[in-house]
This record gives sequence, structure tokens and C-alpha cells, in this order.
Amino acid sequence: GAVSATTTSPFYTNSCGPVACPANSDGASVITGCSCNAGYTGAVFAVTTSPFYASSCSAVPCPANSAGVNVPAGCSCNAGFAGSVSAVTSNPFYTSSCSAIACPSNSA
Repeated sequence: GAVSATTTSPFYTNSCGPVACPANSDGASVITGCSCNAGYTGAVFAVTTSPFYASSCSAVPCPANSAGVNVPAGCSCNAGFAGSVSAVTSNPFYTSSCSAIACPSNSA
């Protein structure tokens, strides 16, 4: 947006508006606050130059005993492990229940 001088009261026009939260974040606008989405770590800050925000929201890698591209894209427990991985908004930005499966009876 922009602010321009005019000759009538209030002697300016204003087309400035709030900037929407960037990709991988959520909130009403940058000025009111954006939070990284579940499974992402980082922060979003308002700045005075275009695009008027700085964002460090980045996907968290899959945790131990699981595999996949990253937590937001989905992680699966490795072979020999059972459970699941879910994205959350608090550190470490995932919950994981991947635990070793016990050997069946009468196995070595």
C-alpha cells in the first residue's frame, strides 16, 4: 500500500493494509502475529522492506526410528518399529510413538 498527500482533510490517503502470513505459517496477518504451522520450526517477523516479513519457518526432519521427507510431509516408523509420527506446534514440533516391536514367541 501507500500513503499519499491530498489537499483535503485529513490531507492524506492511505491504502496500506496488513500483510498475510507467509507459506508454512498461520495467523490473521504478519502485524497481528503468525506462527509456523505444525511440523515446522522457526518464526515470522514484520520488517519494513518488501515482502514486509522475514520467515524462518522450516520443516522438521523425521525423528529417530522413522523415515520420510519431513514431519509435515509425513513420516512412517521404520521396519521393526510400530507407532506413528504426528506434527504439532510445540517443540520438538512432532510427537512420535515409534517403538521397537518385541520378537514373537519362540523366535531367536
